[in-house]
Amino acid sequence: MKSRIKAIRLLKRHIRNVRRPALLLLFINLLATLSSFISPKLFQILIDDVIKGLMVERFWIVALGMVLIYVFDFFASGVKTILSRKIQNTFSVSLKTDALKAVCFAPYSFIEKYSAGDIKMRVLDDTDATSGFVEDQIVNYVISIITLVTTIYLALSISFRMTILCAFVVVPIVILLNFLIGRGTKKVNEEVRKANSEYYTSTFNTLQYWREIKAQNKEEEFFSRFKKHRSILAKLGIKSIRYWAYGEIFNDFKSNYLTKVLIYVIGTFFVIRNDISVGFLIMFSEYFASMFSAIDRLHAKRIAMLTNAPYYERVCETLSFPQEENDLSNIAFLSGITTENVCFSYSEESDILKRISLNIEKGNYVAFSGKTGCGKSTLIKLILGLYSPQKGRIMLDDKEISRIKKNDLLKKFGVVMQDNYLFNMTIRENLVLGALDSTEIEMEEACKKANIYDFIMSLPEGFDTEIGERGVRLSGGQRQRISIAAALLRNPEILIFDEATSSLDNVSERIINSSITKLSEEITIIVVTHKPNSSLQANRVFVIENGEIKETIEKSNYSVNPR
Repeated sequence: MKSRIKAIRLLKRHIRNVRRPALLLLFINLLATLSSFISPKLFQILIDDVIKGLMVERFWIVALGMVLIYVFDFFASGVKTILSRKIQNTFSVSLKTDALKAVCFAPYSFIEKYSAGDIKMRVLDDTDATSGFVEDQIVNYVISIITLVTTIYLALSISFRMTILCAFVVVPIVILLNFLIGRGTKKVNEEVRKANSEYYTSTFNTLQYWREIKAQNKEEEFFSRFKKHRSILAKLGIKSIRYWAYGEIFNDFKSNYLTKVLIYVIGTFFVIRNDISVGFLIMFSEYFASMFSAIDRLHAKRIAMLTNAPYYERVCETLSFPQEENDLSNIAFLSGITTENVCFSYSEESDILKRISLNIEKGNYVAFSGKTGCGKSTLIKLILGLYSPQKGRIMLDDKEISRIKKNDLLKKFGVVMQDNYLFNMTIRENLVLGALDSTEIEMEEACKKANIYDFIMSLPEGFDTEIGERGVRLSGGQRQRISIAAALLRNPEILIFDEATSSLDNVSERIINSSITKLSEEITIIVVTHKPNSSLQANRVFVIENGEIKETIEKSNYSVNPR
């Protein structure tokens, strides 16, 4: 009961979205339950009065009553199905939307801790498992309680002793078996969920990076991982089916033995002693079966609540992900970036960055140079506000970066990464993703600045050319230049290149570097690189080593002889 109340409290906003159809469903279920109490009484009259007592005139009343109940149940069943689907769909959409929103607007440093498989499970699978909560754990739970209370009263009014005797024999058996089956099912469900998360992550990586896997001849390794995950899921599937079979066998045992054969065996002795009539025995059997079903459903709801509790908890946990603050300052424009004794670490063992102090004025072309793993990209993430420093502070003009709205801040930056992700859409659609209101002229101008316009125009379909998943139909240099154009289309004040040329051939690298040099005449440029040639044109180079700025080289004192 406590876990149900807790879940209702945590999901109350989403429950409120379906309160009207839920209340209507509750009302119709209540009427259907009340009609189910009338049917046994009609059977009792039919047997005791019409058949045994030869009161033929009552036959038509009984017949009419049965027809009316059947017609009502027929239409009520249809309405309940419609309402049930509406509640489930509305509740599921509400949960999925908010779960995805919680993931999308969670801080970068928080969300990157989760694997793609786990995020997929949280947003899709866990919300699917929770979609029936309102109907199963609220509406049907309330109806089961009403049914239980009513049928106990009706059964006791027919025969107090027979009710106590039957309950004493039947109820403990049901509760024990339900508990054992439910506990096993819960354990299997958790194992399946964990295995599915690992399976989805592995499969997602295989499908996303199949080109790299193929190029490095690692198909066998990833195929072996796939078989391993499928083998684990197959074993868990068999285990899950076993508990399902236990439940089906037990349900058959309950419906055909406990609530029928056993009740009639016990009831026969009461009929022989003239304590009740045959009609009352049949009516008692129906009421006891309803009472028993209500007890069984309540217990099943409890087991289902315990079994599905991890899903409810994860959904609530996902909805409670920390969100980026909105009550922060706006920023009109950037004059410069200053870091003061910034320290940062991913763990408590060692600092990635140590006492980083630097100043980047507006219009500068600067480079962060150093070996792989020295902390260059981490510093960029700090400047972008994706991480917060453990010590020191980062200032944009006169405002500390942690007090600036992330959405407002990131609009000031354009970022070109080493491996920018291009979507399986047209060039035009990829370009305008971050600038939906851009004009055709602005798009063409951005492509010209990125040295990619002529190439796009040489294609038969121009900007409407499909580029394939991750831009597979383009070369590495072409993908990077389209990424630069997309970044420029956002009209950034600072453009960051994070190892943007590290995986390119010499020709493509020269083209990209030429584009960067031209852009530096208009906006602030920050280049992150481990290649000296990529920082030749920078006004200032910050050499980073082991998380510290070891040297600052001004352009007048900096030269590299390219090979």
